[in-house]
Amino acid sequence: MNKNRKDLIFLIALVLLAQGCLKPGKTGKQLLTQSASEQTKTPMDTATDIYAEHVRTTAFKTPAEERLSFVLPPGFEATLFASEPDITKPINMAFDEKGRLWVTQSSEYPVAAGPGQGKDRISILEDTNHDGRADKIIEFANDLNIPIGIMPVKGGAIAYSIPNVYHFIDSDGDDKADKREVLLGKFGHKDTHGMVNNLIRGFDGWIHASHGYANTSKIAGKDQDSITMFSGNTFRFTPDGRRVEKTTDGRINPFGSAYDEMGYQYSADCHTLPIYQLIWGGDYTQWGKKERSMGFAPTMMDYDLNSTALAGLVYYTDTQFPEEYRNSFYSGDVVTCRISRNVMTFHGSTPKATRKEDFLVSRDPWFRPVDLKVGPDGALYIADFYNRIIGHYEVPINHPGRDRVSGRIWKITYKGNKENPVIDWSKVSLSKLVAALNHNVLATRMRATDELVDRYGVKALPALKKVVRRKRTSPEQLIQAIWALYRLHALPDKALFDAINHKDARVQVHALKVLANFKTLSEEQRTIALKSLVNSNPHVQRAAAELLSRHPSPQSYRRLITLVQAIPDYDTHLRYTVLMSLKNHLAQTDIMQRVATEKWNEKEADILAMVTADVHSAAAGQFLFQYFQTHAPTPERQLIYTQSIARNIPDAELNQVVRFLQSKNPHNLEQQYQLAKALNSGIEQRGAQENTLYQEWNIKLATTILQNAPTTWNKQVQAQQLYAADIAGKYKVSSLEPYLKNIVALRTADEETRGVAAGALINLAPAQNAPSIFKVLTSGEESMGMRQKFAQALGQSALPPVRALLGEGLRGAPYEVQETIASLLVKDKAGKSQLIKLIRQGYAPARLLKARTVEEALLANIEPKQHQDYEELTAGILPVSEERQKLIQERLATFSSKGKTVSMGNAVFTKNCSMCHQIDKKGGLIGPQLDGVGNWGKEALATKILDPNRNISEAFRTYTITLKNGKTVSGLYRRDEGQLLVLADRSGQEFTIAQQDIQEKTASPYTLMPDHFNSTIPKEEFDALLVYLLNNKK
Repeated sequence: MNKNRKDLIFLIALVLLAQGCLKPGKTGKQLLTQSASEQTKTPMDTATDIYAEHVRTTAFKTPAEERLSFVLPPGFEATLFASEPDITKPINMAFDEKGRLWVTQSSEYPVAAGPGQGKDRISILEDTNHDGRADKIIEFANDLNIPIGIMPVKGGAIAYSIPNVYHFIDSDGDDKADKREVLLGKFGHKDTHGMVNNLIRGFDGWIHASHGYANTSKIAGKDQDSITMFSGNTFRFTPDGRRVEKTTDGRINPFGSAYDEMGYQYSADCHTLPIYQLIWGGDYTQWGKKERSMGFAPTMMDYDLNSTALAGLVYYTDTQFPEEYRNSFYSGDVVTCRISRNVMTFHGSTPKATRKEDFLVSRDPWFRPVDLKVGPDGALYIADFYNRIIGHYEVPINHPGRDRVSGRIWKITYKGNKENPVIDWSKVSLSKLVAALNHNVLATRMRATDELVDRYGVKALPALKKVVRRKRTSPEQLIQAIWALYRLHALPDKALFDAINHKDARVQVHALKVLANFKTLSEEQRTIALKSLVNSNPHVQRAAAELLSRHPSPQSYRRLITLVQAIPDYDTHLRYTVLMSLKNHLAQTDIMQRVATEKWNEKEADILAMVTADVHSAAAGQFLFQYFQTHAPTPERQLIYTQSIARNIPDAELNQVVRFLQSKNPHNLEQQYQLAKALNSGIEQRGAQENTLYQEWNIKLATTILQNAPTTWNKQVQAQQLYAADIAGKYKVSSLEPYLKNIVALRTADEETRGVAAGALINLAPAQNAPSIFKVLTSGEESMGMRQKFAQALGQSALPPVRALLGEGLRGAPYEVQETIASLLVKDKAGKSQLIKLIRQGYAPARLLKARTVEEALLANIEPKQHQDYEELTAGILPVSEERQKLIQERLATFSSKGKTVSMGNAVFTKNCSMCHQIDKKGGLIGPQLDGVGNWGKEALATKILDPNRNISEAFRTYTITLKNGKTVSGLYRRDEGQLLVLADRSGQEFTIAQQDIQEKTASPYTLMPDHFNSTIPKEEFDALLVYLLNNKK
């Protein structure tokens, strides 16, 4: 049968299938409004294989066809509000005061256009004939570069487009941007996942926004007060760009924001959890971030939604949905193609989420719900980035299968209830706006408040003041009125105080939040805030603690210490807020000094020490040292406090710290070396010079450890020996050379310690010790990893005799060892020539020059003659990508699960992957967590394992660091710790470099993930590993 005939038969079948879903006489438009009760139900318990494909293999569907795939609860229906060709690929949405929907769209995503070449747009969508579908669509701006966050404002809009947040101005009222001004920027955009997204107007009148994955941005408002954000953060800015402030730090890729009636802000994070209730100033978990002494900010969920592709968040407080579906969180999942629903209950001030049955599930895996908004009509609007591909890194960003033109916006309503009338609030009178502050829907009250402030301004003051004076004013109206008066700089003190003393806790909470936004507090205001700390309502206590956190004073810290001791364990959010407030108090030098002079009982002192360890000041270091000398913290706390003391205490007092630590159980070698390590880390973080006493203690400990090494090693012995070998090499302790040689020769010792010992020997006497290191390097009895580490040890020296031995190590070595040696040789001019010469002599295959860990460094600053040799030697060699693709296809074609068990695959994972990746909370966190990775499917998993550099996440790109001494190192960026740059190597181990020693830092085109699994994981083990990963669909 020829291809055309096949296509014709398929088309006829598709038409018949569509007709079979229609009732007699039903039109295409009616099809687009088909209700859930008319659909065939499917199970909604877990994602199926259709959601596992990174490149969907199902056929494209028209909006009418896609509509048939939706499964909703009984009584709900989905209608099409807009689709291609009227819009393209929607990303973020926002409603304006007229009830119109503004949509950012990008056909460029995920590849940013060049400067001035963007063709993406912002459109305004309106349903003028009230039939449920947008019939008037205006292009507001159409020369943008991946626009995401959008907020309509009077006379235009505020929106993000690479690389800035702009104020787009419509000066003549024709709904088209006439000019634009940079409001904030430039923002980092090396990763286009989230950037600046989900702008939302807060109760405070500021615009709150999320900062996306992997990017680093340093921005300032017009007041020039800057903030720096790395990867997931949230921030707020004034609509005029006057000021910008960071509100939380951490998480991976926040993408979605919402408020509740209490004024709490909620945020979705694409990679960790779908809902967080944000705590002002909170420090949240993030890849590479080290947990503070206080711990990370708490979560409100103890479960996930089986995905790391969560987008959009609304908290439904409208009335169009039935009661059961109100006061619920709705969030999108662009991988499993559904809208999830969660509800919450408060335990004290801490919200706890409970999962409900998924609200919408699509049987069309092209459905990509990237954003959700509740419209003024009470309907739930869903931005559908309709596409066979959504993955940013799982699929090459230039994959031809990415859809660039299709996009839909769906509208979900409940048939049993009428939709709210859409009101043009820009034409509503002042009196009616004031009345609307009492509306039963939060979004309407917020809209009325914005209109009063933005449109009427001071003209609204008499009416607003009347509201706050009236005794019968409802809590809802009073809350909005005090916020409006605050935003207009006209809130009477009496009105504020009356609100703080109101009988309704919601009013009290909002009044305290208003007061928190004041630049300064009067004594009377501070007194009433302190009084609120002992309120019987935990929400009021929390609001008071947050207020004091932003306005620290000597009058407050004792009250905070008293409060934190009385908080029940279940109220994690209140506890963290109080601790954060206390930390901000102790960050004030005058307060810290006062605290140090006062007397505290044991429990109070313990709390102060825990918080002070996160404060960076000399006074904090002195207080913590004083505490350590007079109290008995746990062994774990001792290490945390030692590091903090070393980082902060004045240089002149450092010897006193060393002597004290030496006196702590001096005969307990384990404790002594652990304290020394913690001290070393703190001193390195501060960038201080090492003094004699400090060095002598480390050398003494290293000597004792090496001289008393037992014949049988456990993990504790291993860690001690590793420390001692490192110290011996660092300080060139020649007397310890025999003991280092013993370690090198000890086959039962672990690879890491033997490798460090070998490096120490090269550091001590390179020419003399190189032959013994070379012997292990060339031994066929040693493991591959061991031989590679010994090659790295030889590579530390540039002495010609040592380099000659390193080159000799190429002869007859396994390819993986050859690649390691080559990557060491190509770091300088002489080494490049040496490698080329050795390859010409047949020591190693020319393919080695194309290895990804070799080629980049080889071609950097290569000389003309060397480049000519490179071209000659590699002529005719297949590119690595083609070779790897062939291998991937072969492995998949012959993949067999027969005889392979999950436990067998787990063993392979543990050996090769667990040092960097975590599954079910077991393993390292250098790379991404892999819970649910089985949903990727075997093709995507095979590609990531065998060709990890094909598509690299910016968050996992390695960097090549050139040091001022001429050496180069490479690793994955983890974090900054004071004056240290923390990186991770290919084994998953972290290491540090002093910032002052760095000459240049260059991004590499390669990831940290090993690129040799194609040869180091045999076929049988590879199949077992796939079985294990494919079964992980949590």
